[in-house]
Amino acid sequence: MLQLLQQSENKTLNLFSTVYRKMSPLSREPIRELYETIRQKLLADHAGDDFEIMTILFFRDLFPVAYHHAIHSDVHGTERGRPASAGNSNRDFHSDYKNCLVHTYDDLKPFGMVPQELSSSLVSSVSAASVLLRALREGAEVLLKLEEVGVSAPSCRQALLRMNYCGSCKRYNHLHAKPCAGLCQNVMRGCLIEYVGALNKGWSTLTEAIVPLIGTVRSVDGIETDIKSLDGKLSNAIMHAMQNGPQLEKQSDIITTSPRAP
Repeated sequence: MLQLLQQSENKTLNLFSTVYRKMSPLSREPIRELYETIRQKLLADHAGDDFEIMTILFFRDLFPVAYHHAIHSDVHGTERGRPASAGNSNRDFHSDYKNCLVHTYDDLKPFGMVPQELSSSLVSSVSAASVLLRALREGAEVLLKLEEVGVSAPSCRQALLRMNYCGSCKRYNHLHAKPCAGLCQNVMRGCLIEYVGALNKGWSTLTEAIVPLIGTVRSVDGIETDIKSLDGKLSNAIMHAMQNGPQLEKQSDIITTSPRAP
């Protein structure tokens, strides 16, 4: 999953540097922060309510950059796709202008429903993947305890060694291996019974959680699909704003010039 995230981040940064070249320099840091947030939530105990808020804030912070370098310039006839000069594309704009655009974000909804849909999808898929990773870590701890059984109990180690030579334990000639037909059960009941209590809870947690989670993570709505399509969804948001550029300009002028209550 982490490798997939890194590939998706590289793909998204490359998309912005080739398709949205004017806004690419100022959008690189917000994009990196978005992916870092996904990584942190993926490895955390739970995604949390703040994850949804942070994804929405990403689009809110991206809006001034998109408006200044893509929407506004395109509305006024700048040739779309023309490489911008390094001086113009790398230069930030006035903080008052930026803050004004940020404050109009909720009224303008420049990216349509993409931010809400993407946020909801990521919260769901990252949460499921995070639980799966926790279950796998729980399973790893159970396996470590199993390894300790062989080291700390010499009698069990000897009994388990004898089981390796029993055809019945390997399910070979089960009905005919009379001398060791009950060896496997006897060893489990007599030698390992004291460890069952310590292992049972962790193993039960793992088996109950992991099977449905694997199906969820691998589904069409799972984390893999979301990560692989993230660059496309971000691009759709920018394209939606660019296509509605003239209307956004009119709305922006009305909102910024209308008096607001103190």
